[in-house]
Amino acid sequence: MIKIIIPFKTPSINHLHGHNKFGAFYLKPEAKELRKEIKKIVDATHQIISQKEVPLKIVVEIHENWYTQKGTVKKIDVANREKFLIDSVFEALGMDDKFIFEHIMKKVQSKNEKAIVMIYEQNRPKTKQKTNLCHS
Repeated sequence: MIKIIIPFKTPSINHLHGHNKFGAFYLKPEAKELRKEIKKIVDATHQIISQKEVPLKIVVEIHENWYTQKGTVKKIDVANREKFLIDSVFEALGMDDKFIFEHIMKKVQSKNEKAIVMIYEQNRPKTKQKTNLCHS
């Protein structure tokens, strides 16, 4: 298992991408800097997955204050924030997120803003043999 703690709030992917005059998406300079910062954190953990191409389970915890002063839940697009975080962590690990087979996201009420990404290796499922349904 790999556990990576990002000690700051990660912004929404909507704030980190721009469009050029042809309509193509690009990462803004601040997003590239943030990605470098996340890579430094990942590199400092010295953690690796034993195999790069195994099914994975990830658990992402987003820690922050989820409530307004009136006690209602804030409208925050967690999925867009989580997407940039996962992309950045997997890029830093040299892994492809296509191997994520199970994904759990948790909101954790906290005064301290941070994100925790936990990555678990799973056993590769056994493939079923094709059976011939035609009988002679």
